[in-house]
This record gives sequence, C-alpha cells and structure tokens, in this order.
Amino acid sequence: GGEEEEEGAPGADVPLLWLRLDPEYECVLQVVWPAREDRRWVGTPEFMAREQLEHSRHVGAQIEATHSLASFGTGTAIAALAERLSDARTFHRVRAAAASALGELISPADDFAALHALARYVRRQHCDGTGLLLPLQFVPLDAADEDELAGRLGHYLTLRAVVEAIGRARDGQGHTPAAALSLLHELLDDSSNAANPCDEGFLLGSLVEAVGAARPRGGGAAAAGADADGGRAGEAGEAGD
Repeated sequence: GGEEEEEGAPGADVPLLWLRLDPEYECVLQVVWPAREDRRWVGTPEFMAREQLEHSRHVGAQIEATHSLASFGTGTAIAALAERLSDARTFHRVRAAAASALGELISPADDFAALHALARYVRRQHCDGTGLLLPLQFVPLDAADEDELAGRLGHYLTLRAVVEAIGRARDGQGHTPAAALSLLHELLDDSSNAANPCDEGFLLGSLVEAVGAARPRGGGAAAAGADADGGRAGEAGEAGD
C-alpha cells in the first residue's frame, strides 16, 4: 500500500503504512514508549496513526489510532478524527473514540478547532437547515431490520460520546468556552424525544453531567445561562455548513 502514496507526502519513503505490536493481544504485557511522556501515544508517527485509523479494518487498531492522534495537536490529526467521526460506515465505538480524542485536543491555541469539529458534527447530523435540533428518532425494535437498528443505535451512542467530549472543553483559564456551553444547553433544552419509542435516559444523563460540570466564566448558574444565550447566535451560523 505504501507505493500508492503521493511523492513528497509524509511517510512516502516508508515501505509500510503502519505497524502494531501484538495485534491479536496474545501477550500479557504493557508496551511503554520511552521517547515521549504522553501515555496516549502508541509509538507511531502521526501519519502512520492517520493511515491506521483510515484503512485498518480492525476495531482495536482504529481505537488505538484515535488514542495516538489525541497526542498530536495538529490540524491534520483533528481533520482525520473529524472525518472518522462523521463516517456513518465506521463502527460506533471507533466514532465514539474519535469524539473523545477530539475532546482531548480542544485548545485555545488553535482557536478551538477540535471543538468546532464536534459542533459541526452535531449541526450536520442532528439539526435541520435552520439550525433547530431534530427530534431524536429510533426505529421500534419490532419494526426494524438488524442493520438499520444497529445504525440508529450507533448514531445515538456516538452523540452521547460527542456530548461528553464537548463537556470537557476548557479554555486557557480552565473555563468552559461559551460556544460549548451554548451547544450543551441547546441539546438539553430543545431536544425532543416525542417520536422516539426508546428511552433517552443515558443521553440526558450525560448532558446533565456535562452542564453540571461546566465552569462558565464568572461562575454560577446564572452566568452559565447568560453564556449559553450569548453563544447560541454565533453557533447557529454553522447550521448551513
């Protein structure tokens, strides 16, 4: 596969796309890479982690790649994770891991690029053309084929992971960015479960926990509401992206 890479691309002169140690988990061991202190790193360069995430058909390998990419605060790492998050063909546990990795990469140093990637996912997957949240809908257990039901369930579990990732967003002073708090308030206040025959308790629990753990600038519940209302208009502009 390495020969298909464009000349001059990162890793183009490397005769393999990625490398894993003990891929079948046959050994009782813990692999430690002394070159870096970040324990999320799995020992591969960023371009190899991106290739592993995109091309591997092994769920464990893809999740390992998200962990590794979470240790690289680059635009290419964020783009690779955002692409995997948005791919409905990807197993939901991998998409959830990509969301979690994006949550770890949220930083004011790059103008919250990872947070914007998570917000875009919510706007595109769970909002209509005007920016209003769509009702949560899941197929009744007695009326869905297996593939459709699995897809809807995966969509739900991925959204929950995205909520938890957004809830961890902090700025340089340890405060929750207004855009993150605004989106959490919208998901909590405006979502409708009327057309959903399934219980959304776990998602609501994650939303309540995320809002409760938020640290709005100025502190206090009133400040949280003010930040949410103030940030909503700016976020609505992404609905048409």
